[in-house]
Amino acid sequence: MVTVVAVRGDITQQQVDAIVNAASPHMRGGGGVDGAIHRAGGRSILDDCIARFPNGMRAGDAGWTRAGDLRASWVIHTVGPNHTAGETDRALLESCYRRALAVADELGASTVAFPLISAGVYGWPLDDAIDAAVRTIARTPTRVATIRLVAPSEETHRRIEAQVLSQFPPSTAQDSVGRLFDRSPSPWGFRGDPYLWRALRAHFADTRLPANSGELEELIREAAETIIGAPLTTSAEGIYVPEFDPGHGMSAGGVSPAWWNSTGIRILIDRFEATLPLRPDDAGLLEPAQG
Repeated sequence: MVTVVAVRGDITQQQVDAIVNAASPHMRGGGGVDGAIHRAGGRSILDDCIARFPNGMRAGDAGWTRAGDLRASWVIHTVGPNHTAGETDRALLESCYRRALAVADELGASTVAFPLISAGVYGWPLDDAIDAAVRTIARTPTRVATIRLVAPSEETHRRIEAQVLSQFPPSTAQDSVGRLFDRSPSPWGFRGDPYLWRALRAHFADTRLPANSGELEELIREAAETIIGAPLTTSAEGIYVPEFDPGHGMSAGGVSPAWWNSTGIRILIDRFEATLPLRPDDAGLLEPAQG
């Protein structure tokens, strides 16, 4: 199964087998990601584009060139739809990811880095661009082992990461705090609470269980408050977290402090205590009465 991770950084600096370029239809370089990749990779990328794509490329398609001076072996070029110019068919955007992965499989690429296609100068709405990327990758069979979704800003990175964790939850280590989050509770508080649950599961995926439930609660509260940027002890009815809002309505993105204080943390403490070995006096309570 493919591993998908959200990365904050420069797409041109990714050390992977193939970097995906959000190319322009004429395939001669351009602005944004396209221009940055051509500048960083050098003249050989343009020469390959001229030789391999003399007539350019249509939206939704993909092809490859060598990567020149980049840290990758190949550049996979795909032309995203220009939302600003009226190309609003999401099927074209989804096709970019499917075709790029098909080309990666043809090349035998094991690691691939994607930018967020069409979300820059082409003006595709950010939340829908993220949703299209994550869902299309999740539905597309591929032999690629690791995919990086690269964002240049912290805000975009956080929004991508929230959606990646929804579709591609990481594995949790045995005896880790993250293992306590493996089963989702029901019911939830607000629609942002599942996103916080998944973010905490990933945060604690390799964190060993603490000595007692008090330490566990302190760990959970500290991490949760760092992620949402507000204390769980607030009297506010809900805390709005932008990256937890995929654009689905009024309550999307809301985290409920009341639910975490009354239900969520209690569930995790109960699961933690169920993992503890029985003390001698507890074991005695389970033995049948004598006489």
